[in-house]
Amino acid sequence: MEGSMKLDELDREIISELIRNARVSYRELAKKLGLSVATVAYRVSKLQKSGLIKGFTTILNYEELGYEITAIIKLVIKEGRLLEVQREIASEKNVVAVYDVTGEVDSIIICRFRDRHEMSAFIKKILKMPYVERSSTHVVLEVVKEDFNSLFSEGDT
Repeated sequence: MEGSMKLDELDREIISELIRNARVSYRELAKKLGLSVATVAYRVSKLQKSGLIKGFTTILNYEELGYEITAIIKLVIKEGRLLEVQREIASEKNVVAVYDVTGEVDSIIICRFRDRHEMSAFIKKILKMPYVERSSTHVVLEVVKEDFNSLFSEGDT
């Protein structure tokens, strides 16, 4: 998306409702917001085409699925190979996020693992990659907040 789309209050209300329940029908959304179904459908389509809404998803409870460990892995990668290494790491099943960052490290990876053995095998695999110079792993002890949609939480729209 080139530049950023200017959101009006109606767009913000629609986004807020979709964050609360992405499965809400256009009919229910129209009723809740006092709009026509056509207006809701048009606005959601516009938000999707602009790239602001990337898709609709299910938020999983990873712990209930057996992924007890969340790890934050910081990597230093040899110059010129950053994107190549990041793309390879991003394709791994345990990886939920890959960030290209500024500072003392080149990349931050967020991963979920079933146990420490799975995490250990993953880290050893990463360290064997030819352009990874070093890593530092942090294990999350407690999630205080994890809400990637908090900019549109209730009261903030």
